Amino acid sequence: MLAVCGASGHLGGLTLRHLVERVDASRVVALSRTPDRVPDVGVRARAADFADPTGLVRALDGVERMLIVSVDAMTGRMPLHGAAVDAAAKAGVGHVVYTSTPRAGEPGNPVPVVADHRDTERLLAESGLTFTSLRFNVWPEVLTYVGVAQMAVASGELPSSAGDGRVAYLGKDDSAAVAAAVLAEGRCQGELLEVTGPAAVSDAELAAVLGDVSGRPVRHLPVPESEVAGRLTAQGMPEPLAQAWASSDAARRDGWFDVVTHAVERLTGRAPATLTDHFTANRASLLP
Repeated sequence: MLAVCGASGHLGGLTLRHLVERVDASRVVALSRTPDRVPDVGVRARAADFADPTGLVRALDGVERMLIVSVDAMTGRMPLHGAAVDAAAKAGVGHVVYTSTPRAGEPGNPVPVVADHRDTERLLAESGLTFTSLRFNVWPEVLTYVGVAQMAVASGELPSSAGDGRVAYLGKDDSAAVAAAVLAEGRCQGELLEVTGPAAVSDAELAAVLGDVSGRPVRHLPVPESEVAGRLTAQGMPEPLAQAWASSDAARRDGWFDVVTHAVERLTGRAPATLTDHFTANRASLLP
């Protein structure tokens, strides 16, 4: 049996949809704190909560391979991730697939979330479980979630201090397709996979894509790092979010997201969506 944790979330739900295209739905179980919200794709749903380790072990009964979707940082990742890894070991799960972040194991990586993902990968390695870590690059959905893309289109300017730093943006649907392929076939055991979009894109190139898709002129505005948050708040972004986003410029500038691989096509048989593909499909989200 194949289990998808976090199945009522966006990535978990997309993974379920890809998974039932690869295996019979009777082989799939969806695990969620809110099983009534799991997409109706013909799979069984079980209540499961990383905060309830005993119940989680029961929910994993009969599971051969499972996907652990990393939890939101606001909930405190490490205790919950530790409980999930421990439950998988106790339940006898044969292969764990984990959603991580780019270059999680590299010393000096300044991205704040890296420490939790590195420590989770370490827990998996020390657990004795067979595992695969999917180090997904930045989702372009984040650009609209925080409002960067919409504000750039509205104002005509994308301010940043990232210079020519590049990001190999990877769509969530492509991420889910990879997770489903690895889960369905039990592939890539023991691997730490960098999973990326088809090209690494600078902020200047991002601005050009936003302009082309929206039909409105958007230019990249290089500014000193100390001014980025102020520019974003002036465009309407809440100050805490603007400060957080501005702090990511250094990591982009220093090349922590610029690795490009062919993992999506190799594992799924399809080419990953480009940044233009993503925003063209979601053009309405860019416009008022």
